[in-house]
Amino acid sequence: AFIGGCAGTACTLSDKLFGVPATGTMAHSWIQMFDSELEAFEEYCRIYPDGATLLVDTYNVLKSGVPNAIKAFDNVLKPLGKRPCGIRLDSGDIAYLSIEARKMLDKAGYPDCKIVASNSLDEYIIADLLNQGAKIDLFGVGERLITASSEPVFGGVYKLCAVEKNGAVVPKIKISENVTKITNPHYKKLYRIFDNKTGKAEADLICVFDEKIDETKPLELFDPDYTWKRKTLTDFTAKELQVPVFIKGKRVYEKPAIRDIKDYCAQQLDTMWESVLRFENPHRYYVDLSEKLWNIKHNLLSENGR
Repeated sequence: AFIGGCAGTACTLSDKLFGVPATGTMAHSWIQMFDSELEAFEEYCRIYPDGATLLVDTYNVLKSGVPNAIKAFDNVLKPLGKRPCGIRLDSGDIAYLSIEARKMLDKAGYPDCKIVASNSLDEYIIADLLNQGAKIDLFGVGERLITASSEPVFGGVYKLCAVEKNGAVVPKIKISENVTKITNPHYKKLYRIFDNKTGKAEADLICVFDEKIDETKPLELFDPDYTWKRKTLTDFTAKELQVPVFIKGKRVYEKPAIRDIKDYCAQQLDTMWESVLRFENPHRYYVDLSEKLWNIKHNLLSENGR
C-alpha cells in the first residue's frame, strides 16, 4: 500500500521493519473515559504536542467536537508554541462537516490544521467527496484496503512456457476452450513503449527473449486478438522492463529502498494517460505481442489444437 501511494500506516511493526511512517489518531474510547470531551482533547495534546489529531465526532462535530478541539489547541498547544496537527471526522456527512469545520478552524486562526477523514472509505467514496468540494487533507483507509473487496482474488496461475533442450529454448503452450486461459508460449522479454513527444506509455510489447527493438525504425503494434487493429510508431523509446535478480542461483540485484520503490511507482503512474487511470469506463491499456511471438503462438495452436 505504501509503494502504491499511501503516505503512512497505523501499523507500528511496518514502521519498525520497513520504515513506513507510523501515524494515527485517538480512539472514541479515549474520549469516552474522560469526564468531558475537552478534558480528553487537552490531555491528548499534552501527551502528543507534536502530533495531536483530535477525533471530533464522538458526540457532535460542529457543536462540541470542533469547538472543543479549538479550545484544546488554544489552551495547550498555543502556549507551547506548537501548531495543531489536525482533526478527524469518522462519521456523518463528511463532505458537509469538513466544509463547516474548515470555516471554523480558519476563523479561529488555524488554517494549517489538517482535516482527516475516515469511515469505510474506498477510492470511489474519496473521489465523490472531492467532487462535492469536501475540505479534506488526508484520508484514512482501512478495511477497504486490506480486504481488497473489489478484487479479493488475484487470478494468476503458474504455467510452463518453455523448456531448454540441448541448449535450445523450446516453446510450450497451454491450450483451452476457454480462450482467456490459452497461454503465451516461449521465453519472453517485456518492453514498454513510450511516445517521445508526450512521455506517455503507449503500450507494453511482449517479445521473444532474443528480439531487440530498433528505435530508429517504425514500430508497428497490433492487437493480438483483433489483428486488424494496428498502430505504427516512429518517434518512440522502448524500455526493457525486466532485470535479472538471480543468475545461476546468486542474487545479482540490489533491492532499492522502499521509498525509492514508492517514488518509482509514482513516476510510472505519471506516464499513464488519465483516460487509462479513470475509475469509470477506463480506456484499455494495450499489452501486445510481437509479430514473431504471435506467429509462434498461432503455429503451436495449429499444431496442437487439432
